[in-house]
Amino acid sequence: MAIFLRQLLVFGLTAVLLLPHHAALAADPCKGVDTNLSAQRKADYSKLVAKSLRQNVKPSKISVMKFMQAGTWTVVYADVPVADPGYFFFDSSSGLPVFKDVWGGVADKSEEPEITKWATALGANKMIASCFADMVIG
Repeated sequence: MAIFLRQLLVFGLTAVLLLPHHAALAADPCKGVDTNLSAQRKADYSKLVAKSLRQNVKPSKISVMKFMQAGTWTVVYADVPVADPGYFFFDSSSGLPVFKDVWGGVADKSEEPEITKWATALGANKMIASCFADMVIG
């Protein structure tokens, strides 16, 4: 009986180790998206976020915490003193970043397609829309 239990235990552990993990199976929605948040980008986008707000907020009071860029589109997650943190969308197809909209809140995995659709309807490319939706629900 002890040999059987030992074999069952070894088989069970081997089976668990050989099962692929869900994260490894899923494609990375941010593959190909530049997510490098440098000090320069923090400074530049703090200014752009400050300009996009209706209140007079100094860039030094804004904290840019995440950065995503694909093609001419950039999305930054920023904490501002006059509202909850949000994802600020900018389009640079004209040569300069132009504020398009901000998204805030919490989302569930089931809302991912709707969030992606919202971003693409805004004009964002599919690459950044997918990355954004994944970060929002992540």
